[in-house]
Amino acid sequence: MGGNMRQGKVSLPASFLIAFCLVMLPCGCGGGGKSRPMGQRIEKKAESKPRLIVLPLKPQEGQVYNGIGLGVHFLLGNVVAPHTGFKEFWFGWRVKKIFPQKERLIAYCRGEGPPLDLDKLGREQGIRYWLGGSFQQQGSRMKIALVLTDIKGEREEWTTELILDPADQLIGFREGFLAWLDACGLPFPDAQVANALWPEKTTLKGLDLLGRDLEAYYLHASWGDKSPFDPELFDSAISAAPFSYLAHDLKGWVMYRNKDYQSAEKSFQSAVKINPAGLGAISGLMWCSVYTHDVENAYRWAMAKADIRGESREAARASVDRRMKKALK
Repeated sequence: MGGNMRQGKVSLPASFLIAFCLVMLPCGCGGGGKSRPMGQRIEKKAESKPRLIVLPLKPQEGQVYNGIGLGVHFLLGNVVAPHTGFKEFWFGWRVKKIFPQKERLIAYCRGEGPPLDLDKLGREQGIRYWLGGSFQQQGSRMKIALVLTDIKGEREEWTTELILDPADQLIGFREGFLAWLDACGLPFPDAQVANALWPEKTTLKGLDLLGRDLEAYYLHASWGDKSPFDPELFDSAISAAPFSYLAHDLKGWVMYRNKDYQSAEKSFQSAVKINPAGLGAISGLMWCSVYTHDVENAYRWAMAKADIRGESREAARASVDRRMKKALK
């Protein structure tokens, strides 16, 4: 695997390995949850699957703040999304639960303020795995230090350092990340590896602008008033990286929150042309279809998502039916 990986590895006790094997067994699916932004879920997953959340990456000591930490955070969130050993879960769903004040999120992204109490937050939010870390620029590449914390039972941590190089469309970094997950006892399902390695054509400047746009999205979506986003503020990342799945996906969610479903659909379609298995954009297309009362396409995208996640098509259709009824009220 690529990414120039250097890792610190903790031996896994037998009890953890047994628990992990149980987590990976197939299990049934339940009904739907509330409507959520940024990769909205279609249905509740069986309780045996744990949640993993990706935190924003912080600048290492001596590194001037930029948006790359949030850009890589968004990348990793989309990489983890198709992992069928975890419940689908996005940082955007719990921003205010983790950071009650926006100033705390802003400070955290800049490497300032107190550390998070992951054990307390994990118990409160039902999140077992916490992925965080830091970044430092090294010429045209980035050194990314990652920490994965498992708060269940005896607290365990795994660490690694990877090199992120835009010249290889971020493939080497992601291959190294998947290899590290395997070493942590959380192997990526073979059938999902290709879905985590789409060609992300960007630059360090593109990641910087993506991260700055993402921070603005989180702040407005979580603490802003009800006024719409200014969509032009979110064009910078696409201008810097016009073939970036992540940039088009984020722009789609901005337009979705503005209830401009036609423009949102256009952005999400641009995203899935780059990454046909992009769960965030596929979710966006499903939700746009729900709110434009396009039942056929709502079913289409819901079932596409279910197929990628290895979940029930019937449950996906039933969830769309419930959403349609709610949207018509």
